[in-house]
Amino acid sequence: MQIADIRNKKYTLLPAMYFIYSLFFGICLLLVFPYYLLRFRKYLPTLADRMGFLKVNLNRSIWIHAVSVGEVKAIENLLEGLGKRLNGRPIVVSTTTPTGQRLARQRTDIVHSTFYFPFDLPGCVRRALDRVRPEMVIIAETEIWPNFLRECRRRRIPVFMINGRISDRSFSRYRLVRRWLPRVLADYTLLGMQSETDRRRMEILGADPGKLLVLGNLKFDGTTSERSTEPGLAGLLQEWHAIWIAASTMQGEEELVLDAFAQARSGHPDLKLIIAPRHPERCGEVEEIIKARGLRFIRRTSLPSPQKPEARYATMECEGLLLDTIGELAAIFEYATVVFMGGTLVPRGGHNILEPARHRKPVIFGPHMENFRDIARLFLDGAAAIQVRDATELGRTVSKLLSDTALAAALGTAARGIVDQNTGATERVLRILKPVGADQ
Repeated sequence: MQIADIRNKKYTLLPAMYFIYSLFFGICLLLVFPYYLLRFRKYLPTLADRMGFLKVNLNRSIWIHAVSVGEVKAIENLLEGLGKRLNGRPIVVSTTTPTGQRLARQRTDIVHSTFYFPFDLPGCVRRALDRVRPEMVIIAETEIWPNFLRECRRRRIPVFMINGRISDRSFSRYRLVRRWLPRVLADYTLLGMQSETDRRRMEILGADPGKLLVLGNLKFDGTTSERSTEPGLAGLLQEWHAIWIAASTMQGEEELVLDAFAQARSGHPDLKLIIAPRHPERCGEVEEIIKARGLRFIRRTSLPSPQKPEARYATMECEGLLLDTIGELAAIFEYATVVFMGGTLVPRGGHNILEPARHRKPVIFGPHMENFRDIARLFLDGAAAIQVRDATELGRTVSKLLSDTALAAALGTAARGIVDQNTGATERVLRILKPVGADQ
């Protein structure tokens, strides 16, 4: 009797918990979002979508949510697979970030509409679902939005998580609301996790073991960018004999990269550095950091026309390139001699190293790969990447790879081998979706 009373009390409290969550979320939104609108004007055009006022009117659509660029790239093969099985039913993609949105909009061959994911408030969620009317929702990676999931359950819309992962930091945070999470996670139809570690952590957080599957990491299935490098840029990179790409760098990291660059260049004076900040809006700030070092870098958007006589001299005399565009990084990995993945010398959890690995490039990353711990361990155990502790060790490692071309080639070959060995997650996801109407 006592157990029944406790259970009844627990579920009686659920509406209050959703109310408290919605109230807290709404207050935080009122306090924080105006700041983003003022500081980052790019978010202003996204407001209507986030409030649920979508410019679509669909029925029986397949809604796929991919947070940002990495997730959009990860689902590209899935989009193509679904497109072949859906007999013309509309596929829509929502994102959270503007950069992810721009990339998703490039797939008009498959994607019917793109928009921003609504704020997780009951009114916003209902308006969005009224306009999309999905037959199913597929959420890439670990996105847990209680009101959205609850409303989908009420409308009997199946929701699938794919590519789910629980980082060390997220695991600690989720455990703070562990008493409520089982009810929220129960609204998922299926939880497809990247690894056994992720599956086990999700079960500890209260997910139904019967809904948990290890499907692998869709990012291994991503294809090498089909976008070719613009001829002017390609011509420049072909003339540079040794190129170090510092990809997806974060605030506080460019200074460390430039320290390592000075160290490596002392023994390799022909070395050129390409810095590609993770967030292009930081390029002005990064340019000032470079100028303060007395270095001559050219912005990608300021490259002189190759037809001009002074173009070759200007580009050959500079020490590097600041990549201030979106969508070109994946293609220019082809020209790299060595790649450092940013977000790893500073505590930002790291970024995906699979793109340069597909190009058979030697990859270096720092100590902070918490968000990609399984991929990092796989590459390190397979002698397919090098992890460094700080900028000094980074400089030494870059110098070593420039001198030891056999080692660099071996790392690149091993990296591509690991990518090839771990593909297949997309087909596993498609097989799971098939009985739920993917080809009806």
